[in-house]
Amino acid sequence: MIVRYKLHNIILLVFGLLLSRCANPVMPLGGEKDITPPRVVNSIPENYAVNFNEKSITITFDEYIKLDKISQQALISPPLSENPEYRIKGRNLQIIFPEKLRENTTYSLFFGNAIVDMNENNPLESYRFIFSTGPVLDSMSLAGKLTYAFDDKAAADAFVMLYRTELDSIPRDSLPHLSKPYYLARADKNGEFLFRNLRHEPYWMYALEDKNSNFLYDKGGEAIAFADTLVFPQYIEKPKPLKVHQDTIMAIDTLMLADSIVLTVADSLQRMQQLADSLLAEGGKLADSVFSTMLDKHYLRLFYEIDSTQRLLRSELLADGLLRFAFRFDARQVHIKSLTALPDSFQYVQAYSHKADTLFWYFRSGIIDSIQLHITYDTLINDTLQLSLIPKQTAAQQRASKKDDQPVKIAFTTNLQNKRLDIGKPLIFNFSEPITHYQMRDSSRFIAGTDTLYNQLQFIPYDSLGLQYTLDWEPFKPETTYNLLAPDSIFFSLNEKSNDTIALSFTIPSTGDYGNLYLNIIMEKEAHMIVQLLSSKDEVMREEFIEKSDKISWELLPPGKYRVKAIHDKNANKVWDTGNLIQRLQPEKIGYFEKEIEIRANWDLEESWELNP
Repeated sequence: MIVRYKLHNIILLVFGLLLSRCANPVMPLGGEKDITPPRVVNSIPENYAVNFNEKSITITFDEYIKLDKISQQALISPPLSENPEYRIKGRNLQIIFPEKLRENTTYSLFFGNAIVDMNENNPLESYRFIFSTGPVLDSMSLAGKLTYAFDDKAAADAFVMLYRTELDSIPRDSLPHLSKPYYLARADKNGEFLFRNLRHEPYWMYALEDKNSNFLYDKGGEAIAFADTLVFPQYIEKPKPLKVHQDTIMAIDTLMLADSIVLTVADSLQRMQQLADSLLAEGGKLADSVFSTMLDKHYLRLFYEIDSTQRLLRSELLADGLLRFAFRFDARQVHIKSLTALPDSFQYVQAYSHKADTLFWYFRSGIIDSIQLHITYDTLINDTLQLSLIPKQTAAQQRASKKDDQPVKIAFTTNLQNKRLDIGKPLIFNFSEPITHYQMRDSSRFIAGTDTLYNQLQFIPYDSLGLQYTLDWEPFKPETTYNLLAPDSIFFSLNEKSNDTIALSFTIPSTGDYGNLYLNIIMEKEAHMIVQLLSSKDEVMREEFIEKSDKISWELLPPGKYRVKAIHDKNANKVWDTGNLIQRLQPEKIGYFEKEIEIRANWDLEESWELNP
């Protein structure tokens, strides 16, 4: 057997093969692309040095380097009041500290992937430089995962922050507002974070989506997370260096030769060394990827707090005859009045958005040129606005309007999708402004399958404002094609616009074009739960509210891929609630069914899910 060959015989065999190859000249090939990252060959002081009292650090590499987004990727912990300065001189990276460092403190410099080689941009991944201004290095560690509370997605590049309990002069809930953290870590693309070389003491832990890079929580636009209790770092014993016996190397090498005779002993040794290097970092420290798996995980969930102060965010003339007022919250208690009497011909109509945080005013254009409004809400809003009611036109629009003497038609859309209307749905027309009156005329035609009806079409209002109308025809039958032809000028809007000729063709799918999902929810104890079916774009397609084990039936689902989400609705208000830092309220917990749901046409799918609130 090959494994019984002596080492010198293997070397002679490989050497002979290489000579035989050299005897047959071939066209020289280009060298392989350099994929090797820069390697540290020296540093002043050494990594993991103690009693450091200099103003700078110099790290020397085996090749020329450059820095890629160093200000975004590099971190120093504990943080300084001013970031270090980074300079490159040949193969040296110099880190200059702008201030005196704290006494008896272990510092960690984390470079992310900012150090790359000059030619191929190969990064030295997750490089750390550790040193202490005292006689010992702190040796405790802490790891965890950071996600967004609403959808459980990884919070890549967000900061995790540790505060020492000695800051008892600042209320705990004000720490991220008023004080910069003592230790910082950045979550990676998977939301994983790791602290190393921590002091042996408990900490308050927060996480922050720091949009302005000041390491402080600026409420409004930034996400925050917090641990409910103090967290305690752990100590992981330093591993012993790996030793590979020569006999093992020879055995592996000879096995490799059996598979590919051209591999040399040197190749095997190099690969073994690479394996050892991947597990061990400098100074015999375990690499972050291995080290973090040995620590208990702390889980944090980022959330956006709700600012309870009602505000007018925007007021504008959105289109000719349409004003929009956007507010921070539900605006149904906001009062908007004209400071002058409006003529009866102005005829404005109010409409709210789905969440009622936006108010629309539809009005007859050309009656007045501007309007002065008074907006009030409790004692929080007391504003006066002056708005122009004349739309701004570009030069091209002005030229086009002079050339075109045709009356402007009212725009509308329908709820058809790709000329299909889902089973059980009415045909809805959505108009761009309220319809004031409707008058059907002759010359309409409606073809339902093989039946043709003349002059028998009718439309009825679908809302109270006249923005929606529906065809008075129910029910539409599955597996049937419909053709609708209605004359122009049957709908008349607030601004005396009328519709153009309506010509539609659509089909009602068969029940076999849909699939059904039956979900058995198993709960050990009663709890208020919201169970949602989400599309591939995370849109809520169906929703159920349950309090105990139940079977949910979602039928007539279009084929496609879905996810199922559950929300522990602790306050039973049937919506997901975010957290509150001052009140120490965590956001409501969510979870996803373990696998993606694929709905197929004419197919029933049954799944079971054990929900533990």
